[in-house]
Amino acid sequence: MRRILKWIGIVLGGLIGLLVLAVVGLLIYGQLSFKRTHADWPLRPITADTSPEGLARGQYLMENVMGCDQACHSPQGTPFVGEHEEVNEGPISAVFAVPNLTPDQETGLGAWTDAQIARAIREGVDKDGVELVIMPAQNYRALSDADVAAMVAYLRNLEPVRNEIPPFEVNAVGKVMLALGMLGPKPSSQPIPGPQNAPTPGTAEYGGYLVALGACRDCHGEVLSGGKIPFSPPDAPLVPNLTPAGDLSKWSEADFLKAMHNGVTPDGRTLDPEGMPWPSYGRMTDADLGAIFKYLQTLPPVESEQ
Repeated sequence: MRRILKWIGIVLGGLIGLLVLAVVGLLIYGQLSFKRTHADWPLRPITADTSPEGLARGQYLMENVMGCDQACHSPQGTPFVGEHEEVNEGPISAVFAVPNLTPDQETGLGAWTDAQIARAIREGVDKDGVELVIMPAQNYRALSDADVAAMVAYLRNLEPVRNEIPPFEVNAVGKVMLALGMLGPKPSSQPIPGPQNAPTPGTAEYGGYLVALGACRDCHGEVLSGGKIPFSPPDAPLVPNLTPAGDLSKWSEADFLKAMHNGVTPDGRTLDPEGMPWPSYGRMTDADLGAIFKYLQTLPPVESEQ
């Protein structure tokens, strides 16, 4: 009996040791992954398109397609001034900070070059090459050079607002969860290698381009099959399947345009703007929404994961 107890103690001790090593390893991984610096990343030669057409295009993309104002950067309706708050949820404590994007010289983007702003949008690193936290650059990586130049011009044209934002900080547990992708998207992992162009407007390929910029996969899944959002509360509603295996296959293009513009589905259901921000996306042109509908029709049918 004593020998058996001894072996049980050895096994339990070994398991506890492995658990401790795993926890320590995760903590180290989280720390090393947080705000990594890529000082050697090149800067693409992007120059702001300050023409009237460029400024209009930049505003259209940021406010209607990508929803940058509604999603994070415009608290209480003040355009792109950023915000911060202290967050304490269970084992996580953080200073949640969203940068000031106005051209203020000291607290905004006024001291950044056009190329540095473009790199931050598409690659998720700041002017010094430090990774931005919870910046969905993986969605915006597809941006063409012309479109990102238009966005830079629009940000340059904003009224400068002094609003000092502290750096994003999070405790050790939060860093591990960030590193594992549990609290938001990771920054892009590679610099953009060369010039980028957008597909021809009105085509299904252009619709796919807009789907990427609109971050549709953040909710609807990598293959847009919907279902349950990872790490969401147990009672969270399922996200609709946008592939031909879902209800959208029964819709006409007119049905899709009506739902996006007015928030009402063909069966009379009203879309919750908190879950589906149709008031923002619904400001897209009919041509662009039609291209998105074309793209969704080309997807392979995939059943939702419940």
